Amino acid sequence: MRTFRYLFAAFLLATVLAFSASAGDIHTGAPQPEPTPTPAQGEISTPVNGTIHTGDTDEATAGDAVVAGALSVLQGVLSLL
Repeated sequence: MRTFRYLFAAFLLATVLAFSASAGDIHTGAPQPEPTPTPAQGEISTPVNGTIHTGDTDEATAGDAVVAGALSVLQGVLSLL
C-alpha cells in the first residue's frame, strides 16, 4: 500500500511539473507581431582603438583588491600550519 502511495505521489509530481513547464506556450495560430525597432537617441560611436575609457584614473581596480584579499587569507591559513 505504501509503494502505491509513493507511485501516485511521483506521478502527481511529474504531472504538475509537466503542466507548469508547458504553461508559457499557448499556440493560438495567430501570427506574431513584428517587433518595432527603437530609434537611437543621440550619437552612438565606438573608439578607433577599441578601448573604452570610464573616467576612473585610479590604477587599483576591484581585481587588485580581490587578489590582495585572497593573498591575505592564504597568508593567514599558512601561518596556522
